[in-house]
Formats: sequence, structure tokens, C-alpha cells
Amino acid sequence: MPPNNNNLLLLLDFDTTITQSDTLASLVTLSIAALPATTPAQKTALTNLWSEIVRDYLAAHAAHRAAYRPPAEERTTLAEELDFLESVAGVERASVARVGKAGFFRGLDEGVLEGVGRRAVALGRGEGGDENGDGDGDGDGEVEVGVRVRKGFGELLERYGDGGKGWDAAVVSVNWSGAFIKGAVEAGSGGRGIKRVVSNEIGFPDGMVEGPPELGKKPLTTAGDKLRAMESLKTGLAEERVVYFGDSATDLACLVGADLGVIMADDGETKLLKLLARIGFEVPHVQEAREGNKMV
Repeated sequence: MPPNNNNLLLLLDFDTTITQSDTLASLVTLSIAALPATTPAQKTALTNLWSEIVRDYLAAHAAHRAAYRPPAEERTTLAEELDFLESVAGVERASVARVGKAGFFRGLDEGVLEGVGRRAVALGRGEGGDENGDGDGDGDGEVEVGVRVRKGFGELLERYGDGGKGWDAAVVSVNWSGAFIKGAVEAGSGGRGIKRVVSNEIGFPDGMVEGPPELGKKPLTTAGDKLRAMESLKTGLAEERVVYFGDSATDLACLVGADLGVIMADDGETKLLKLLARIGFEVPHVQEAREGNKMV
């Protein structure tokens, strides 16, 4: 990418791309702690319900994978893999609906959820209580919460965002709360923040999860949804080139569709890198990349 190119969009996934690990448990746990007029017994019941929803979701996903044809080892093309990723939409949306109805976010407005994101990052740093606490500040360690932002993320925004080269920066995520993402990004980047987040949102006051306006409020859950969100961000920006950062299968369509796809991987054995190898993509380390590589 030319260093003086001002027509670049840095588009990033959130969970395990900007952050070091998945953040949904922290979002739910800290949101339960922030619920107004809720007794300790009610909060315990909600925490138990969350554990049940996670178990049921994982079981539904495993059943879907087992029944789907062709199985993973026989899917050798991009088209076959994208078809599979779209096929999980029913499982994902059923889980999203159940999460909304559970009441984890009922009565929490955007400002509260942004605060939940900031607190999650503070807990990830060990500030404001035990970073492995339960979200109530009592430090009993029963549920791990806390968001850790990847080292260098704030520097990335400083060098290439408004304060540096002036490139646009945005987030697209299947996370349930864009407000939570905004709070976490701001806290984890030294207050720099991101201008635009395309993600699901929590409705106020009912706490239901709804999709972004870019998708007509339909939940953003699949790789195809992310690609449509990316295309919506490019509307009217025909000359803008997109560098997409992602780490998981839900990022596959965007990584392939961007001008440059950057895979965040702690080592060479991640599920996404193995998937890409299976469907015929060679992904060099960024230090070994050559001109013409569309994915690193």
C-alpha cells in the first residue's frame, strides 16, 4: 500500500482481532451487574441462564456441523465454505433472539453499555477490582471478565487514523452491542476511538438484540452479513481501498473481498489459517509478503 494513500479504509473485526479473546462473556456478566432494580438472587439466576444458553448454542452448532454436507474435510473451495458459513444463520439468529429475551440487557441504554465496555477494559488491566472478578467488584473469581486489547492497537490508530495519515477506520462485528465496542475501543486505545461501528445493538428499554441500519435491522451474524456491511461502508467511496483485519471464519468473505486481508493469528495453527489452507489459499506472514499478495 502506498504510504501517502489517503483513500484507505482500515476495517477491523472486534472480538479476538482488536481484543485478545472473545468478549461476549464479559459483556453479559458486566451487563447483568449493571441491571437496575435487580436482586442478587435474580442476577445469579441470569448468570445461570447465560451458562445454559452457551451450552445449548455450542450443542446446536455441533449438531449442525455434523449434519452438514459436504463435511469440512471435503470442502475444498471458497464457494463451498461460504455456503456452509451462511447455513449456520438459523442457529446464530435463534441464539441471538434467546439472548435478547433473557433480559441480560433490559433497561440498559447506550451510555450504560459504553460504560460496560470501558469497565471491561479496566478490569482486563487489573484496574478497579480483581480482573478475574464476577463484575460486581467483590473479587470472588467465579466468572472471568475483562477485555484485553491487543498491544499496538492504539498505536495503529495514532499512526494511520485522524492523528496520522488520516485514513478512515471502522469496526464491523457480530458482537451484540456496538455501544460496548465503542466504550472498549476508546478505553483500549488511549481515548482515540473509532468513528464508525457496524454491529448489532441492544434496544432500549427491552434489551432485545437488533441488527444495524446497514442490514435493515436484521441481526448481523454470518460471514455474508459482514461482507454486506463492508460493502455498505464503501457506498459512495468508489476510490477507497479497504484493508480488512480479521481472525475467524466469520471474517472470511471480507478478507477475500477486501483489497488486502490481514489475518490476526497468534501462531500459524489457528482455525482460520487451517481453513484457508484447506480451500487453497496461501497466506504468507506479513514479513514474507510480496507485492501482489492479497492476504497476509
